[in-house]
Amino acid sequence: MKVYSPNKDYTGVSASVPFCGGVGETDDPYLLDWFRKHGYTVEEAAGVKVPENEDEPTNMEKSEESEEPKASKEPSKKAPPKKAGE
Repeated sequence: MKVYSPNKDYTGVSASVPFCGGVGETDDPYLLDWFRKHGYTVEEAAGVKVPENEDEPTNMEKSEESEEPKASKEPSKKAPPKKAGE
C-alpha cells in the first residue's frame, strides 16, 4: 500500500521504508499502523479490509509509539584481518 509522508517533498528512508517525493510503499501491517499513528496517510488498496479500530491492530503486540520501528539487526560478518603478505 502507498504511504504518504506529511512532508510532500521527503525523499529518504523512514521506518525501513524508502520514500521518494513524499511517497513510500509497504504491505507490512505493523509499519502501516506505525505510519498512521505518526501522521502519515496510508492509501488503502481496493478489496483490503481495514480493522475498524485502527488504534489496536489485531495480532500485534503494543510498542512505544515514540520509537521508530527498526529494521532487523543481523550481526555484520567481517572477514578476519589479513596478515602482511596475504
